[in-house]
Amino acid sequence: MSGFNARSGLGLIPAILAALALRRSGVLPKRAEAAEEAHGFEPGYEETDVQVGRTALVMGALAGSALLAVALMLWFLTSYSAHERRSQPALTPQQTARVNPPAPNLQPDPFADIDRLRSADAARLDGYAYTDAARRRARIPIDRAMALTVGRALDP
Repeated sequence: MSGFNARSGLGLIPAILAALALRRSGVLPKRAEAAEEAHGFEPGYEETDVQVGRTALVMGALAGSALLAVALMLWFLTSYSAHERRSQPALTPQQTARVNPPAPNLQPDPFADIDRLRSADAARLDGYAYTDAARRRARIPIDRAMALTVGRALDP
């Protein structure tokens, strides 16, 4: 287990002082000179700014290529589906004829039946009526029940 203690920290002080003395005497090159020799450039800052025009041009090209890809895909899909529709044979009269179920026809007009059922349900929900023979419980319209309930606690 390694850790920092006072003895190991104090042992670095002579090494740091020796390195500083060697640098001041000229035996070791300064840090900037060492970096320039090692990497071939001076450390510090960038001398040029980001070119906003080029960045905007690249971003515009990316957006344009994305829009072009979407447009090409839409064109391919519509042309392919139109080609598929044209290649299908026309429907025969037998395929387009209305099929009536065999007799006995138990529900001749199902749409009228569902309309009657919905109107009966609406009348039941929108009207007043007793729900039991003793006339102790009554049914009221939903809007009236909501108006009576607003602002009251629903706890029993």
